[in-house]
Amino acid sequence: MSARGTMLDIARAAIDARAVRDGYAPGEYDGATDDEGYVISIVNALHHWCHERGIDWDAELARAQELFEQDVREGY
Repeated sequence: MSARGTMLDIARAAIDARAVRDGYAPGEYDGATDDEGYVISIVNALHHWCHERGIDWDAELARAQELFEQDVREGY
């Protein structure tokens, strides 16, 4: 599986897990449209995670952007 495919699977699972916490059945929520804003919720949760554990949030975002750009360049 490509790096992009792996990242999309991780995102899909995280969105589904977040939706289940709000009462959706597993696999029921349409993450492609994200009408409930769960992507934002997950990003916010990760920010809290970093803050709570002393992880440099801005550095994490910068590195994630670098990895994304690399994946795009490589055609993933």
